[in-house]
Amino acid sequence: MSAELPLDWILEKTPMGRDELATRAHHLMPGQRNLLILADGHRPVSDLLKAGTDPQRCMQVLSALVSDGYLVRSANAPVASTAPAPAAAAAPVVGPHALLIELVQEQFGAQAPRLVQKIAQYPDTAEGQAAAVQACVKFIRLFIDEKQAAAFAERAQELLPPR
Repeated sequence: MSAELPLDWILEKTPMGRDELATRAHHLMPGQRNLLILADGHRPVSDLLKAGTDPQRCMQVLSALVSDGYLVRSANAPVASTAPAPAAAAAPVVGPHALLIELVQEQFGAQAPRLVQKIAQYPDTAEGQAAAVQACVKFIRLFIDEKQAAAFAERAQELLPPR
């Protein structure tokens, strides 16, 4: 695989990529994990490059995730998609609240809708994000598992921008 991916490609996680998010078995770095989380089968590479401060570095990480088997080109992607309209619609999804929502969807599956409701109750501010994480941690402790609550709190801290 070349170092440059086409900007209109839409990437999705492979079973190995989903396993890494669930177990951390391959010990990816936080930046790699963030891009892995964001590659949801809906966003083109051009949108994923906006996730970090250095698009060139993001391209290298995405290329490595593809060549290492964590991501693949989505089979459901339109053939000639440059995706200007979906790119504009998907741009707000890269915010901190969206990252938390994607994290709970990846990590908790069937229980994710309840956690998404908790996140949506709080404003997308630093204080709101911290409160949303705490509300989710409490819910996870009470209804799911203490260890998963701790893992969620750690992953959320990695995803959210430092304030």
